[in-house]
Amino acid sequence: MPAPNTASSGASIGPGWEIAQALGLVAVIGCLLLLLIPVRPRALSAHSLSLRRHEWIGWAVLAATLAHVMGLIIDDRRVVEHLRPTAPIYEWAGILALLLLLVLVPASTAAVRRLFWANHRRFQAVHVGTACALVPVLAVHVLTADHFVHGWFRVTGFVATSIVALAAMLRGRPLPETPLQRVGLIARMVFGRHSRKVLAIVGVSSLATLALLRASPAITLREPFAARAVPLRVDFPHDKHRAVECVECHHNFVDRTGSGSCYSCHRSARADLKVGAEARFHDFCLHCHRDPRPAFERHGPVTGCSTCHADSVR
Repeated sequence: MPAPNTASSGASIGPGWEIAQALGLVAVIGCLLLLLIPVRPRALSAHSLSLRRHEWIGWAVLAATLAHVMGLIIDDRRVVEHLRPTAPIYEWAGILALLLLLVLVPASTAAVRRLFWANHRRFQAVHVGTACALVPVLAVHVLTADHFVHGWFRVTGFVATSIVALAAMLRGRPLPETPLQRVGLIARMVFGRHSRKVLAIVGVSSLATLALLRASPAITLREPFAARAVPLRVDFPHDKHRAVECVECHHNFVDRTGSGSCYSCHRSARADLKVGAEARFHDFCLHCHRDPRPAFERHGPVTGCSTCHADSVR
């Protein structure tokens, strides 16, 4: 879910962009549902999916993800910026999520399962472990993109839903229990001898997802993965931000931590500045454009970045 760009004339994002973004959100919801709803070979329970329907939903999720990516590229040619090594870290998380889906979905077909895994329990453990690893990767992409899921309430709800979906993987299996033979918790899990590995993956994935509740990781994840040789051009419209206190961003005028332009500090190698220019400035923008203070009568436009970013990509 890259931050959108519009034409330099300031035109708003068209319906194609929002449809592509919505398809990405649908894909994420589908991934979480696949973890939440148990799978039975023939759907013996009313609260479970048959294996065939589970596979169909998986293919639908993959199709929505591919449509999300292609739709963004078709609607805005500058999205190619997010396919380069200089893309923000959370965009690399999105690319990794797509690669994991490309592995998970085709590998779930019967022909591929029989080709690579003679033992079904082993395939099941690998498949579930990879799906659990996908959850925090998706959370990084969705929460840091800050498009649909933003604000304390939505972020907390998304993180809680993701952790519940992960916990749903720790399902038990009915086993006979006699007074002379007690069955432990690990033995009750459906993954047999691989249960400890799945339990560890679920635990690590849950902790990684929970860490995203803090603001600092999300800001850091907006940093470029690799430094740009030529920074993207910026032309900030100061005249349109008169309602915002100058020191909200230009803090160096009051705390005397720097002088000159913002870049003189935020693009420097100062050890006390743990977040670079791009991530910090985008955090400032989203603070007002997504979740403005009650004192503001209205927030800024929530789609398009061309008001600040000059059209430098041809």
